[in-house]
Amino acid sequence: MLDINHILVVLDNEHPEQIALDRALWLARSLEADLTLLTNTYEAYCEDDSSLDQETRTRVKQALVDKSEKWLNSFLPEGENNINISAEVHWQKHLHDAVIESMRHKDFDLVIKGTQPHSLLDRIFTHTDWNLLRHCPAPVMLVKSAKPWTHNRVLASVDATSGDTGHQIINDNILSFAEHLSDHFDTDLHLANSYPLVAVAFAMVPEVTAPDDIQKYITEQHEEACAALARKYNIQPDHVHIGEGDADTVIAGIAKDIDADVVVVGTVGREGIAGVLIGNTAELLVDKVACDVIVIKPSDGVKPDAD
Repeated sequence: MLDINHILVVLDNEHPEQIALDRALWLARSLEADLTLLTNTYEAYCEDDSSLDQETRTRVKQALVDKSEKWLNSFLPEGENNINISAEVHWQKHLHDAVIESMRHKDFDLVIKGTQPHSLLDRIFTHTDWNLLRHCPAPVMLVKSAKPWTHNRVLASVDATSGDTGHQIINDNILSFAEHLSDHFDTDLHLANSYPLVAVAFAMVPEVTAPDDIQKYITEQHEEACAALARKYNIQPDHVHIGEGDADTVIAGIAKDIDADVVVVGTVGREGIAGVLIGNTAELLVDKVACDVIVIKPSDGVKPDAD
C-alpha cells in the first residue's frame, strides 16, 4: 500500500473554488489517510507595533481566526465518517509560511493545493505555489481541475542521463513515488524524458563544427538510460516516451498525447534571478499541462510501505 497516511490540504481564501479538496478527499478515502485542512489569516494592525491597544488587537486577531475557522469548517463534508478530518488556521502573512509552520509540528506525507495560471509577476514576487514547490518538506501536488482521474495514466518525468547526484536521487524519488501511486490505483505508469536539439546549440557557435552523428549518439544515450530506468521500475517499453526539445514543452506534449491524469516531476529549486527569468522545469510545466502535477525534491523519498 502507498504509504501516504497524512495529507495536508492547503485552502487559499483568494481562490473562488477549492479544487484541491475533492482530490484530497478521493485520495484519503482510497489510501485510508487522514486530512488536515489549512489556511492562513493575518492583518498587520494586530501586530505589536500597531497603534491599537493590546486588548483591541487581541480581540480583532481572535475574530479573524474565528472567521477563518468557520470558513474552513464550511468545507468539511457531512456524513464523512471514514476519514479523520481536522482544520488549522495559522496567523501568518503568507500561506506557504503557514504550511511550513504546520509541518514543524506534524509530518505530512503529501501536500495538496489547487493552482491557477501564473503570471510573470507571480514569478517575480515568488508566488505561494513556487515557495511550496521549492521549500515544502514533502511532495506537493498542484491540482488543476476538480475532475476525477479518468484515464488511469501516471507520467513520471526524469532527466535520464544526468550524472549529477542530485538529479539521480530525484529520478529515483520520482519513479519510486510514481510506481507506488500507479500500483495502488492500478494505473499505467509511463516514463518521459527529453533531450536537447544539438543542432540548435551548435548553430549559436558557428565557429565550432558539430561532430558527425552527434545527435544520433545523444539520442541513443537517452534511449539506453530510459530503458534501464524502465526495467528497474517495471515500466513497459511502449510506455517510454523520449522527445527532443525543452523539457517542459516535451513533457507537456507527452502528457497531452497520452491523456495523463498526473505528472510526477522533480525540482532542485533554482533560486534567485535565475529562478525568475529561467524558471524551474517543474514550475514551467505546471502552467503547460491540463492535469495534476506532483513535484518531488531530493529529500522526498518514498517511505517504506506500512506493515
